[in-house]
Amino acid sequence: MNIRQLEAFKATMIAKTTIGAAELLGVSQPAVSRLLGQLEASLCVTLFDRSGGHLQPTPEAHLLYEEVQRAFVSIDKIREIAREMQVANSGMVTVASLPMLAMDFMPSAIARFTASRPASRISLRVQMSPRIEELVASQLIDVGIAEYPFDRSGIEIDEFCSAQYLMAVPRDHRLAAKKRLTPEDLQGERYISITHNHLGRQFADQIFERYGVERRIVLEAQLFSTIANMVSKGLGVGLIDPFTAFDFREDPGLRVIPFEPAVSLRLGMLYPVHRSTSRLAREFISSLKASRRDVLRQINDLFYEG
Repeated sequence: MNIRQLEAFKATMIAKTTIGAAELLGVSQPAVSRLLGQLEASLCVTLFDRSGGHLQPTPEAHLLYEEVQRAFVSIDKIREIAREMQVANSGMVTVASLPMLAMDFMPSAIARFTASRPASRISLRVQMSPRIEELVASQLIDVGIAEYPFDRSGIEIDEFCSAQYLMAVPRDHRLAAKKRLTPEDLQGERYISITHNHLGRQFADQIFERYGVERRIVLEAQLFSTIANMVSKGLGVGLIDPFTAFDFREDPGLRVIPFEPAVSLRLGMLYPVHRSTSRLAREFISSLKASRRDVLRQINDLFYEG
C-alpha cells in the first residue's frame, strides 16, 4: 500500500467512476484501475463490486474511506508545513497578520517599505491569532501581529497596540449625532456582531449582560470589515476595531463613535526566538513599527480625542 494507491481510492470514492478519478488526478483511467487493483491486493480486501459494468463501493470501502480522509488531513498538513518551510528559507520577509490589519494597514505598510526597497520580497499571510502564534512559535515566519493572550513558548512579544473597539452606526441613524455611546443607548437595537469565537465578542457580550441590555443580534460576521459594510448599508449597528474604522473613515454611509465602557483590543507583535532574523526582516519590522505609529496617531485624532 502506498500514497498513490490511496489517492486513487480517494478520488474514485469522490468521483464515483475511475474515469472521473483519472480526471481529478490527471492520469489515465487504466492507471487508476491498476492502482485500485494493487491496493485491493495489498489489503486482501475487495473494495469495489465491478459486476454490471459499474463500480459499487463495498462496506469495507466505506469504512476504509473514513480512515483515508482522516489520514489525508494529516498529509495535507505536512504539505502545508513543507511549503511554509520553503518560503521561510527563500530569503523573503514573511509576516502574518489578523484580517483587521490586512485590508489597508498591512498593504500600506508594505508599500511604504518597498518604495525604498523595490527588490524586496514579502510574503503576507492573513490568519487568525492562534494560527499566527503557531507560525511564530514554529519559527516559520519573521513577525506576526495577533491578539493577546499568548501561551506558546518560542516567541518574543512586543505590544503592537492597546485600544478600544468603536461603535459603527449608519450615518442617518438616530444615534449618529452622539459623541459617546453606552450599552443603554443600544437597548433593542438591530445589532451586527462578530462571531462567537472572537475575543472581542466575548468581552462585548459580558458588558451588555452586566448592564442588562438586550440587543437584537440580527447578523453575525467573521470579519470586522464585513460588519462595517453591513452597517454602512443600514442593516444595524456593531462594534468594529479601530483599524477597520480607519479603513472606512471616508465611507459616506458610516459613522464611528467611541463606546463606553471600553471593550479592549490588545495586539502584540510576535517574533520567533530561535529563528535568525535577516537584515531585510529587521528593516521591515522597523518600517512596520513606523507605520503603526503613524496610523495609531491618526486613529486617535479621528475617533478618540474630544
